[in-house]
Amino acid sequence: MPLTRPIVIGIRRENEKKFEARVPLIPDHVEQLLHLFKGQVAFIVQPSPFRAFSDEDYRRVGAIVQEDLSNADIILCVKEVYPEDLLDHKTYLVFAHVIKGQLHNMPILQALMQKGITLIDYETITNDRGKRTVFFGRSAGQTGMFETLRALGQRLTAQGKPCIFDQLKPVYEYADLAEAIDHLRSMSIKIQEQPEKLGFTDHPLVFAIVGLGNVGQGAQDILDILPTQAVLPTELADLFQTQYPSGTVFKCLLQKQDILRNRFHQFDAQDYAAHPDQYHSILPEMLPYVSVLLNCVFYAPQYPRILPAEAFHDAWLQGARRLQVVGDLSCDPPDGSVACSVTSGDLYHPVFDYNPVDGSICDPFGENSVTVMAVDNLSAGFPRDASIAFSTMLCGYLPDLVKANLSQKDLSVELPGELYRATVTHQGELMPRYRYLEPYLQQCIYA
Repeated sequence: MPLTRPIVIGIRRENEKKFEARVPLIPDHVEQLLHLFKGQVAFIVQPSPFRAFSDEDYRRVGAIVQEDLSNADIILCVKEVYPEDLLDHKTYLVFAHVIKGQLHNMPILQALMQKGITLIDYETITNDRGKRTVFFGRSAGQTGMFETLRALGQRLTAQGKPCIFDQLKPVYEYADLAEAIDHLRSMSIKIQEQPEKLGFTDHPLVFAIVGLGNVGQGAQDILDILPTQAVLPTELADLFQTQYPSGTVFKCLLQKQDILRNRFHQFDAQDYAAHPDQYHSILPEMLPYVSVLLNCVFYAPQYPRILPAEAFHDAWLQGARRLQVVGDLSCDPPDGSVACSVTSGDLYHPVFDYNPVDGSICDPFGENSVTVMAVDNLSAGFPRDASIAFSTMLCGYLPDLVKANLSQKDLSVELPGELYRATVTHQGELMPRYRYLEPYLQQCIYA
């Protein structure tokens, strides 16, 4: 049945934040949807001078560029919207950051419910196997690896061990991801010709990547440009006792079964899924063999921290201090999965140092501390590339959303499973699968 009036999709201007130039839907995909629905859909785009795609790019494909989004039925954006900026009774698609129940984000959830908003959270759009299908994670992993390599180069060079990665530019100085990859590829060739350019001469250079999801895959995309060799966690100790090829970057991939143990010193996937609080991390035991640690895991309060403060403290005092840099690509301060990320920076200031002994932060590249690279919007580093990838994932879901009658109480018959499962709030209520958030909301109300 044809729509009685056009469904209006709004693209919201992001909150003013350094480097936030990403868009949820690129102009090419706006044009495709306008063509597909032939007058039954319209787009309103809030003007912005900061986007990776200009206002004129959107006008050219048929979108209206204006400040007022009050006529929009569906509003797309990237980052969370401040409570006071939410428009009543709209459908928002956004990274709302409410599903973990963190107290500081509960006012957003409270406002969503009070204003009768239907929230579809990108973070919870998954296929029937539970795998996320709309994400910036891979882009975050790519940017994060570049900035972690640069931090390593700066640290080693500052300590009198010249490292070629010091020549990497901040990601925002590259025209795009392809230019940055070309630069790193040229460094890889130089490392193979002159291994000493790595800055490591007395022991192997080991990158440990924890978490092999979208973020971890993005990190590997970049690391694998270098002359890498895989090493198993069980082989780390032996690696330091044998001859190893110079100019090699060793890559150790760590999954849950490699670093988590219960009180019986075992890992059982089904038991962990049911009782994650009964597991602890043995990652600190591996730190004497790790040069660079990449944290790429999804973290929520019910899960064990992979590098808790006390265990980090003990490992630092008792073992060889070979850890140089922690790249916290998940970046969930101040209480995330790695103790050293007590704060975060931005792409202008992505690093600081952490002292595992007393838990203090200090200026980067010191002798008795670890350099931490922590930025909470890493995928903004290559905004055009990230937006194209994200929009490609999102675009396929929008036709079903446009056809749905979102005024119905029961959305299970209106939305495909992927979008229904991702619907967090509707008509002032939490959807059934998200009612676990009610106690956190109550804490917010009475805090």
